[in-house]
Amino acid sequence: MNPYDVASSLYEALLTEAEQWACDDTEDQELLDALDRAPTPHDKLALLQTSSLIPSHLASAITDALLALDPATYSPDPAPTTPEAPMTDPELHRIRDASITVVNASPEDNTPSDVYEIQVHGISVLIRRRAQWGAHTDVPYVHVEDQTDGPGLLLVEVNNRGEHEHLRASPHVATT
Repeated sequence: MNPYDVASSLYEALLTEAEQWACDDTEDQELLDALDRAPTPHDKLALLQTSSLIPSHLASAITDALLALDPATYSPDPAPTTPEAPMTDPELHRIRDASITVVNASPEDNTPSDVYEIQVHGISVLIRRRAQWGAHTDVPYVHVEDQTDGPGLLLVEVNNRGEHEHLRASPHVATT
């Protein structure tokens, strides 16, 4: 299970707890309606934290866990990166079920470009440029990793030259 799924599960547990504590009175029902309308997970979490629907120690513990697992979504102080401000930490973006992490270029590590990692459907794809590869310079580099457990098949196609099969062995079977 990836951090996004775990964070979603924790948030859902917090919401379920709030719904169980809610009474039939108007104030509690209005708060639950506001939670449904809140535009972002951060806004929903902020509403839950300031409500009387859940014990404060439970809200604090789950908030800490959500921030540790998914700081880009649940951070209380979102700080967008501007082109003028260099990124010191990886930048994380969420699009539906996918996460995209961007890390600054690092010429001392033979990485003249930013590094992009896309994670979705149990697959991680890392894309960057390499300064040097043999006689070639500024070479595109793509790394694909199947993060799913158990046996299976990964199909990869490059430049419309047909799929290539990559078998994923069971973790209990030794590969030769």
